[in-house]
Amino acid sequence: MGRKPRRKKNQTSSRRVSWHWPAIAGVLLLIVGGAVIWNLSRNSSPVTPQVTGAPKLLVDQMLVDEGYVKFNVPVRTSYRLSNVGDQPLKIIATSVELVEGC
Repeated sequence: MGRKPRRKKNQTSSRRVSWHWPAIAGVLLLIVGGAVIWNLSRNSSPVTPQVTGAPKLLVDQMLVDEGYVKFNVPVRTSYRLSNVGDQPLKIIATSVELVEGC
């Protein structure tokens, strides 16, 4: 019985295969990422109108309690205002009611 001749491994083919899988994974990642971005940009609407035919103001908080504040110390409070109607909203004048408590 004779021995079977051993084949030499082709080192270039193993190197070629090693970069194929990361390249395929990168291409698939780009395709999936592009599809997600395209779908988000196509379906994006900032606010779905809750009221039709008129503007409607939505304020994130109606009452703010700043706690105990010394006299002549400035206080800054922020509100988030949103128009949840489907018509343009115009804010003409603002007023602030300061309530001094005991």
